[in-house]
Amino acid sequence: MAEAGERRSGRAVLGELVEQFDRVPPYDIVVVCQQWLRDRAGARRSELLLVDYDQTVLEPAHGDEAASRTGHRHLVGEGAAGTAYREQRVVQELGPRRSVTVFLPVTMRTERLGILLVEFDGSEPVDSALLTDAARLLALVLVGARRYTDRFEVLRRNKDLELAAEIQWELLPVLAYELPEFSIAGELQPTYDIGGDTFDYAVSATRLTVSITDAVGRGLRAALLASLAVTAMRNTRRSGRAIGAQAANANSHLVEQFPGPHFVTGLLLEIDLPGGSVRALNAGHPPPLLLRDGAVAPVPLTPDLPLGLADGAVYREQHFQLRSGDRLLLLTDGITEAHCRGGPEFGDENVSDLLRSLAHLHPTEFVRRLSRAVVDHCGDITDDATAVCLDWTRPRDSPGS
Repeated sequence: MAEAGERRSGRAVLGELVEQFDRVPPYDIVVVCQQWLRDRAGARRSELLLVDYDQTVLEPAHGDEAASRTGHRHLVGEGAAGTAYREQRVVQELGPRRSVTVFLPVTMRTERLGILLVEFDGSEPVDSALLTDAARLLALVLVGARRYTDRFEVLRRNKDLELAAEIQWELLPVLAYELPEFSIAGELQPTYDIGGDTFDYAVSATRLTVSITDAVGRGLRAALLASLAVTAMRNTRRSGRAIGAQAANANSHLVEQFPGPHFVTGLLLEIDLPGGSVRALNAGHPPPLLLRDGAVAPVPLTPDLPLGLADGAVYREQHFQLRSGDRLLLLTDGITEAHCRGGPEFGDENVSDLLRSLAHLHPTEFVRRLSRAVVDHCGDITDDATAVCLDWTRPRDSPGS
């Protein structure tokens, strides 16, 4: 590593990295990070690996834009980089002549963006704490860079997105988030051709609002239906109104703009963060599945009409209670009904089995594994398949838990 006299002690050097990130255009942040790792952390080589849309490959994002996609791709399912990504921990790998390669998760809250690979010659101990902070800072900057450049989004794509899929991906919130009370993560398939499925969530000091929707059909019309439904619900939510009003507003606009047999099914949940009480409504959608103490069961929510079928439709708020340790799974019928031509559906039983057997996984990894299981079952997915996993982690000794 670099001589001790050439580096400032401790993490104060991170301030330099913050200043440098703030001065350069967003497409140059990889170059800045690589230079800082070389000059201030003593790295011999470094590389940012961005996860692709399918979460199967970690793609190299070189500082030189023209050189990107020419480096070594790492598979999420194997190797040190894959382990660091799946398990969200720092992995060190010894190389020839005492060299050390460190693989660090590049994660914002719980949204997994990729891996920072940093190689050292092994002459000095690796400062894992400093590198971890640098990777966390890089994640923060990458999330902000999305607003200014397409560079990193393009690198994550192994082929062009269909227009409907572009609409859906732009509609999505951050794919994962976590607070002491809960962890949430969502996943969509087919990633490059998604058309009608989407999910949304928003957190405040007192509540978490979550929705999942499935627009009838596929392609551009389904994407437009979904976009109108989600945006109408967001608009109402941001006016301070409850989920019943959110559903009613979405229904009214869908009926007005898409007359005829066009509709959107959906679940809307509003969770009280201090206590875990849930207000929910079901607009013609499959019920959520609850994993509690090793047992899986649907939450009994009486369905109302799908959104967009009838002007003036009423959406009833229903109630249930989350307990510490509960896992809640919201999904679209594309998960359970996925099948090869002429073959069996993936089915409720497979979903329940995975909920039980993969209960130890964080929601981000659970939805990835569920998605891969569906793809492995049927190959090319012919219908949108979306899942949202929510863990209620409020400590048991907290009021209302």
